[in-house]
Amino acid sequence: MTTGQRIFRKNAFATLRDMGMPHLDPAHGAAVEAVRWCLTVRGRPTHHRQTFLERESPALLAYLERLATSADSATWRTLEERIRLHAEVLAKMDMPPCRRPWLAAIWHTLPELAALGQYLLDRQAEKDAPAPDASPVPADNPGGDDGKGSGDKTGSAGTKAKPQPSSRLALPAVPVTLTVAEKKALDLAEDTEPADTKEETPDGPSGADGDGGPGGMGGPGGKGGKK
Repeated sequence: MTTGQRIFRKNAFATLRDMGMPHLDPAHGAAVEAVRWCLTVRGRPTHHRQTFLERESPALLAYLERLATSADSATWRTLEERIRLHAEVLAKMDMPPCRRPWLAAIWHTLPELAALGQYLLDRQAEKDAPAPDASPVPADNPGGDDGKGSGDKTGSAGTKAKPQPSSRLALPAVPVTLTVAEKKALDLAEDTEPADTKEETPDGPSGADGDGGPGGMGGPGGKGGKK
């Protein structure tokens, strides 16, 4: 383990302690720290943060990278506003105090950010998909004399399928309410409304006080978590 990796891991544990949730997997602390850092620098995740999100939550990475492509400060304010709504809800709940409530609010916001990021990924995949009447492209090197590939390999190019590790950052799927500002920030203004979203401005954030948010995995404010 390199020095940078040790520091990254140490910061993840410190974030969990500051949130008052040291019982969670450090992956949750790393995700919160990554969102906090991006919001502070107004930029995309880099180095160990990027590597971590590529492995554990490509959807969250997609959301943060989309925000970072805009030079408009209002784009990042949409993230701040979503976190602030969760912070207000958490402040009204009877929960043990923690050193940094803002970090806890970020954690409760993670499922919504990942849901937005997943929609961005699905939207891009649809754009990149070949047309239904497009002709298939033959493999350059199918492997084997008969062009069918060897028996122990899969795929048209003869490459082995690589199993994906299970994510330690399992975020529940939640419905997300998109504000007008968020649609503009995420370049979704011209899209039809994605599934599991609503057009109106929310009265409060979804997932902050119910089974749908990360609290359902053992955090405060969720099923099975601290009260």
